Amino acid sequence: MRVKEYILALGLLLLGMTACSPTEPDAKKYDDPRDAFVGEYDYTSIGDMDIYIAGKKVYSTPFDKDGSFEIVKETEASKVAIVGIIYGDQDSIHAIVNGNQLTLQNNSANYSNDLGTIKMMISYEPATLTGNKLVWEADVIGMGTFQSYSITAEGHISMEATKK
Repeated sequence: MRVKEYILALGLLLLGMTACSPTEPDAKKYDDPRDAFVGEYDYTSIGDMDIYIAGKKVYSTPFDKDGSFEIVKETEASKVAIVGIIYGDQDSIHAIVNGNQLTLQNNSANYSNDLGTIKMMISYEPATLTGNKLVWEADVIGMGTFQSYSITAEGHISMEATKK
């Protein structure tokens, strides 16, 4: 009988340790859930965008980049801004905090040179904060001109940022 009691007690102890073990920092530990996200980050992004003329792939451009940004609170409750140029001409991405996730506002970026222009529309999946890591994915579509031709584009970006 002692062995069964010992095994039961050990099992309950292990279950209790698992249930009470420390978890990753999350928004629930803060008076203002945005505080879990606020701060400076270094990021690495990977991905690419394929460009098509008349339905034929003519070029692929990488989205591999390293940089930094800062997340700051906005005046409205639950809202933050990711400040710092990541892609294109946007200097911030607005987002809403929901638990350990950010719902990022879709945006666009414009590129141009002597040969043409392209406008990219960026659609974000929720960004998830685990510990000091913030990760998200984004799909990109684009339209524009190259010399006198209409062009389209599609791509994907994976972003991983580490809070300093």
